[in-house]
Amino acid sequence: MNRVAAARGMSAADTQKLIGKYTTGRVLGFVGEPGVNVLQLNLALDAAHPVRG
Repeated sequence: MNRVAAARGMSAADTQKLIGKYTTGRVLGFVGEPGVNVLQLNLALDAAHPVRG
């Protein structure tokens, strides 16, 4: 998370908020692990904070 924030010039807190926004919960509230929709997260990161050269 910190490397993504640094590469995009954003704070770790803002990065964590976006990750939280695109994280899905467990099935039935207790089965499995939470997952991150990486495609949607990357699109949101690109829209908000493009990668610096």
